[in-house]
Amino acid sequence: MGIRTRTFFCCFFSITLFAGIAQTNSGLHISKKQQALFLLQNTSLTTSTHWQNVNPELFLANLKRNIEEPVFLYAGRNTNFCGYAAAGYILLREDPAGYVQFMLDLYNNGKATYANVLYQPGNAVQKTAGTILYEGELDRNDADQVFFFTLAEHYKGYLNILHLNYKQGRELGLWAATNLAKFNRMLRAMMQTEIRCIGYDLVRVKQKDLVESLQKKLIQGDVFLYLNNSVLRKKNHNKVKKHIPTHYIVLKSIAEENGIITMTYWDAGFTTQRQIDKKALYSMLFGISWSIRNRKHD
Repeated sequence: MGIRTRTFFCCFFSITLFAGIAQTNSGLHISKKQQALFLLQNTSLTTSTHWQNVNPELFLANLKRNIEEPVFLYAGRNTNFCGYAAAGYILLREDPAGYVQFMLDLYNNGKATYANVLYQPGNAVQKTAGTILYEGELDRNDADQVFFFTLAEHYKGYLNILHLNYKQGRELGLWAATNLAKFNRMLRAMMQTEIRCIGYDLVRVKQKDLVESLQKKLIQGDVFLYLNNSVLRKKNHNKVKKHIPTHYIVLKSIAEENGIITMTYWDAGFTTQRQIDKKALYSMLFGISWSIRNRKHD
């Protein structure tokens, strides 16, 4: 083989190898999604001895829908599940296969481990999942009910002290409530990355150049806002006051022009773009949590 021929094949091999690596890297998230869907396609379930009111067909259909369209993860109209939904939304984007395996283990065994943390919900929670009604899309999403109840049972903060044990209807009250420190603890456990935070449960965020600061945080990773939801979306929280934070959203983008702020955010089942003035943003914002890593695209 001549020098020119050898050079051609070496160059061709290098280009092909480089292209393959580039294709693998760019398709990494898709590969995880396909792995999760393959796992579901090869899974069949019978009625669980642990989750007696969870329909196995609805459970699997819900998991498939979540993997294909994580944006539709929905916490219900009036529940206090929004913090768990925000964590679940990121989990579905970043580790769909891990999510599916976790949920299948939870269904089959009544307990499951994710990121070296054991989740073992009690009997009252297991009997309730699959029975929630009048909460819109959550009514038919048995897997989401299992996921939200499991996280609410496992993670506790000072808001939950007087309501540690689940009783019927407590998903609407303080049993499921999530204060800022508890939310960050949950993110660190499930996302397995550094989580930073500014803000408090009862004191609004006071930061100069807030929009610019949020833009920088979006470059670093995922950004979660803890806020008084009455400005963005009406929600009937029976056990909390109007002017304190009750809600978590995932910020997607933010920009300011002529004093008007344009936000795009994920909010428990929807991606929304909204314009508000700077005063409204400061009045509703109590906490900012963000991960330190390169942001992965949806």
